[in-house]
Amino acid sequence: MTDTIVTDIEPTDFQSDNLQRFIFDNAPVRGEWVHLTDTWQQVLQRRDYPPAIERLLGEMMAAAALLTATVKIKGRLVLQSKSSGPVNLMMVECTSDNTLRAFAQWEGIIKDDATMSELTGKGVLAITIDVEGSKQPYQGVVSLDGESISDVLETYFNQSEQLDTRIWLAADAQRTSGLFLQQLPSTEQNKEEDEENWLRLSTLAGTITPSELLNLGAGSLLHRLFHEEECRLLDSTELSFSCSCSRERVADTITLLGEQDANDLLEEQGRIEVACEFCNEHYHFDKVDVATIFSANSTPSADSSIVH
Repeated sequence: MTDTIVTDIEPTDFQSDNLQRFIFDNAPVRGEWVHLTDTWQQVLQRRDYPPAIERLLGEMMAAAALLTATVKIKGRLVLQSKSSGPVNLMMVECTSDNTLRAFAQWEGIIKDDATMSELTGKGVLAITIDVEGSKQPYQGVVSLDGESISDVLETYFNQSEQLDTRIWLAADAQRTSGLFLQQLPSTEQNKEEDEENWLRLSTLAGTITPSELLNLGAGSLLHRLFHEEECRLLDSTELSFSCSCSRERVADTITLLGEQDANDLLEEQGRIEVACEFCNEHYHFDKVDVATIFSANSTPSADSSIVH
């Protein structure tokens, strides 16, 4: 597609379930904007999350989309938090096919205005990049220190990539959105000028409000923030919800139990029930189903595993 200068865009456009990349012609800085409505609603329809968890999981979902766009791999990126608080596990997956899925696990009563630290307590956020065909996925881990997922991810980028990065995230019961800004490496000759440009652009971006992030489209938002800058829109990407679970993959997982343990479960429960954490789809297997699985000598599929 043809690049477009933001200053030429009428601030009325709006696209949801879309990720928009942009750069600055006058500074080594790149950015991304993401907005999810239907994709986010697909997650919320599958579980009734308390409002505080809803906001945090929505922000993680927007963040996963932004991070996947920065690595540009064929495979998947997984954001996963494990912690000691009432929300002991959250997980978001974004694939190179531009699909997302997410879920959270919690215990007890959650206050509507609970902060991230109250929800998670002590814990870590793992960023796993699983490239198709690679023997070992890459994983980076950062402590869940800070007031928000944005704080945690900014710390990760500054420590692991040593690139100044700012991230703004917002989510509510209808939509989730995010803005990503990152300073690119500069030469020693241009270092002072590039630092001045980064300070100016990140300060401008920092004036954004959660309401603007949730309710303005890419053109309108970038026009408001950077109308005096040489900001250029690059390619945009449509995003959607999708879950890769299937009855066949669940059957592969049952083979990992072993035939004896599977039959013991059948004796105790009458059938084996497996629920997908992401989409809440329930799969049921009776004695005939289990006998068929093991008589076919099925072998576990690598795709059936979920990063935990």
